[in-house]
Amino acid sequence: MLSLLSGLPGLDDVRHLARKVDTARHQGVPDGCILELDLQNVPPETTGFDPIAILSGALGPKPLLLREAVDAIHRAADDPRVAGLIARVQITAAPPGPVQELREAIAAFTAKKPSLAWAETYPGTLSYYLASAFGEVWMQPSGTVGLIGFATSALFLRDALDKLGVEAQFVARGEYKSAANLFTEHGYTEAHREADSALVNSLRAQVWEAIAAVRKVDVGALDALADRAPLLRDDALAAGLIDRVGFRDEAYAHIAGLDAGAASGNADADDAPPRLYLSRYARARKPAMPGLKSQPTIAVVTLSGPIVSGRGGRQMSPMGSSAAGGDTIAAALREAAADDDVAAIVLRVDSPGGSVTGSETIWREVVRTREGGTPVVASMGAVAASGGYYVSMAADAIVANPGTLTGSIGVVTGKLVARGLKDRLGVGSDTVRTNANADAWSVNAPFTEEQQAHVEAEADLFYTDFVARVADGRSMSVEAVEQVARGRVWTGADAHERGLVDELGGLRTAIRRAKLLAGLDADAKVTLVHLPGSSLFDMLRPKPSSQPAATLSEALGGLAFRSVADVVDHTQRSLSGVNVLWLGPTRL
Repeated sequence: MLSLLSGLPGLDDVRHLARKVDTARHQGVPDGCILELDLQNVPPETTGFDPIAILSGALGPKPLLLREAVDAIHRAADDPRVAGLIARVQITAAPPGPVQELREAIAAFTAKKPSLAWAETYPGTLSYYLASAFGEVWMQPSGTVGLIGFATSALFLRDALDKLGVEAQFVARGEYKSAANLFTEHGYTEAHREADSALVNSLRAQVWEAIAAVRKVDVGALDALADRAPLLRDDALAAGLIDRVGFRDEAYAHIAGLDAGAASGNADADDAPPRLYLSRYARARKPAMPGLKSQPTIAVVTLSGPIVSGRGGRQMSPMGSSAAGGDTIAAALREAAADDDVAAIVLRVDSPGGSVTGSETIWREVVRTREGGTPVVASMGAVAASGGYYVSMAADAIVANPGTLTGSIGVVTGKLVARGLKDRLGVGSDTVRTNANADAWSVNAPFTEEQQAHVEAEADLFYTDFVARVADGRSMSVEAVEQVARGRVWTGADAHERGLVDELGGLRTAIRRAKLLAGLDADAKVTLVHLPGSSLFDMLRPKPSSQPAATLSEALGGLAFRSVADVVDHTQRSLSGVNVLWLGPTRL
């Protein structure tokens, strides 16, 4: 009898089996779980179609996108199966806008459930700014709090180009349009310095105010601390910036509610709550029930990267950058507008600008979409400047993060002339042309007087159109737009004060705005469809024509995101380098 009983499962085995069954019933989410998040980098806006990633897909899961992370954190805040959130927050560098979207989601979670940030060290201001949204902030003993403030460094190549014998010929409209300063100036111009100073001061004000509110530290005291930073552990503790000095295992034991014995021994004790990566939680969605009434649809069209004419996409080389093709984004807008189930469109923009013609193509499609009766809301991510603002300005409403870099209403065009360098190297060149301007954009000779006049006239025309279209889209006078244009880059907060942005917030805020414009309740449940398609299937199944498909399912199967773009490499990556609107014939 005893031998028969010994073969039966014990009580612990039964409980373990019951937990596994319960977890499986809830799409792999254990009851009472602690979500884990590794924030050594901010989740990307989009991944697009990446052949290298496909080939190496077996080495790891698909990266969690920013919108997926934000949505999952908000969902977890109201999920009774989620007990808390712990994250390693150790970002070395990131644009402020996406950090703010992520921080807003974490703050919303913290208002309802326990959360804890830990790090070996907080390497910079934005890293600590993000960590401050958690309920507790921990750091290892050897770490520092790098709350050092903001700085931007501009690069100037004028002297180097002079020594090489390279002449920079650029035309800019707007004294703040500083992209060409990389090639034409020896140092900061007065306007360039003014704009960059305003940017970093605006970001500092936003970050200081947010940290002061949650850590109960005076803003003036933060400035004094920043002048002494990076702060060692004792100073950070005394200032109230961190709650405890401890190691990873101790932080995990604490969030799990284990006692000191478990913390000093094994934080993975049997009585610890289960843990789940946020990426796994984000993809554990309940399947739709058949027979239920379908929800209204909001189409999110994502424009990420420099804007180019044509289809854009990722270059096929491993180091190839990704570009947003005017044709691809315009086609996605047409597809969404043609679908009767789509109540509104959110145009998500993360772009420093690019081709005038590509930007104008997208702008025209936004105008046509609105005229057709479908509301459009522009949602600005890390940067939506120059061409990024151009494609946004005709939307029914513009939503930007406070730290989004936007504006830069201006144009710049030009070329580098390498004739002197070739002469020094003994490289000969000659030209045979059929007409006077056939080689106007050649690097072998500067513009003639007639060509220079044409370039100037072209820049004037593009700038005049840009300002007039902003005035029309924003219901402002041309004179009012001119005051905030002239190529100047603003933070989202400053742009909001000046009428260039309607509301501050991230993608979720833009979606709520889109619901209201579509006549829906702000809290109404909607289905989100993301365009354009960027999978291998989309690559292999091109659209049969340019006519919009009848349904979004056909659109997803037809939109191609092909890698045929020859994208200008944006050399200047500082804050001052996001305001580029490269014109068609520019060669760099």
